[in-house]
Amino acid sequence: MNFPDYRPRRMRQNKLLRRMIAETRLSADDLIMPLFVRPGKGRRLPIPSMPGNYQLSVDELVKEVAGLKEAGIGAAILFGIPETKDPQGSSGCAEDGIVQQAIRAIKQEI
Repeated sequence: MNFPDYRPRRMRQNKLLRRMIAETRLSADDLIMPLFVRPGKGRRLPIPSMPGNYQLSVDELVKEVAGLKEAGIGAAILFGIPETKDPQGSSGCAEDGIVQQAIRAIKQEI
């Protein structure tokens, strides 16, 4: 029999069976926190389209990463918001780019 007529509920009877046949297990090791970094000091600007997320200055970013480390989340992905943009995206490769500054500060402090 196919799906609408037959649904194998026997595999969901109790917690032990559900745990035994579970295919996916999620832990803090599987999580990556997106962080948005921008120039400045002491800045924490909310992102209206992403409630609970902020554009952070480097000093605030370091504090945020320290909190993530305490929570057991070992990975973050950085999105840089440069002061000026150009068609080539040269700030992404610049030695003093915002993401590069953030990485240096995180490595130094944490």
